[in-house]
Amino acid sequence: MATKSRPGGIHLRIVDVMKKFPGGISGGQIRQELEKEGLRPEDQTHLDRRKRDLKKWFVIEKVKSTQEIEGKKRNFVLYKFVRERPHVTDEGQISQKLRASVIHAAHGRCQMCGKTIEKHGITLVVDHKKPRDWGGKNDRQNLWAICEECNSGKKSFFTSLNASSEIMRKVVANENVHVRIGELLKATGIGKRTPSSLLEVVADQDDWQKRLRELRYPVIGWDVETFLYKAPSGKKQADYILRSFKPWPENPSEKIRRFEKEREQKNKELPD
Repeated sequence: MATKSRPGGIHLRIVDVMKKFPGGISGGQIRQELEKEGLRPEDQTHLDRRKRDLKKWFVIEKVKSTQEIEGKKRNFVLYKFVRERPHVTDEGQISQKLRASVIHAAHGRCQMCGKTIEKHGITLVVDHKKPRDWGGKNDRQNLWAICEECNSGKKSFFTSLNASSEIMRKVVANENVHVRIGELLKATGIGKRTPSSLLEVVADQDDWQKRLRELRYPVIGWDVETFLYKAPSGKKQADYILRSFKPWPENPSEKIRRFEKEREQKNKELPD
């Protein structure tokens, strides 16, 4: 049985620095503060990687900031310590062998938008389909290769959701696929687009699009709009927009099955 990873000494020192700056601190400032405390040269080499490691054990918020330096506006990313994670969702790093396997299986194409290395000059990164904040793990089924642009957009989307990681962890763990899909739409917000690629991850079923359409049945009564478009790669894609929803009935999947059976029976009874 694998032992859950724990933050090392340098990780904890980085967190202590962040706590001193509740409004946020840049990566460069973190390095400066640690150097004041006697950061060793060998620790400086891997500081950026160790800063990235923090998300395994802590909730770290990234905030974009613009500051004027010597008369010029410059953009910065500030890191804010939020809290410790109640659950450690990652038991160690993704091995190089597994990472190589994921990249190889993509055949040079982003598995989200369809852009290719050869045609579009993209760089592929290994990403967790289901975020680790939501209970995603390092197993092969939860990993895919996507381009840096999609990876950044996906992170921005999850950050923009009006739901905490704890709530979404419960959502994706729900046994009812209709509830999983619907709660992601609700978390995105009324009138906002939810990418099909992310709905597929949360649904965790091959026929998830049919499950989504079933939310429009009268027994559920949700208004979900389909937004079709072409990605920059030329690939046809669909986002889904929640216009309105009703409270969940008890066992929504069973309600849907009954509705379909009754509808089928009525159709059989219609005269030819």
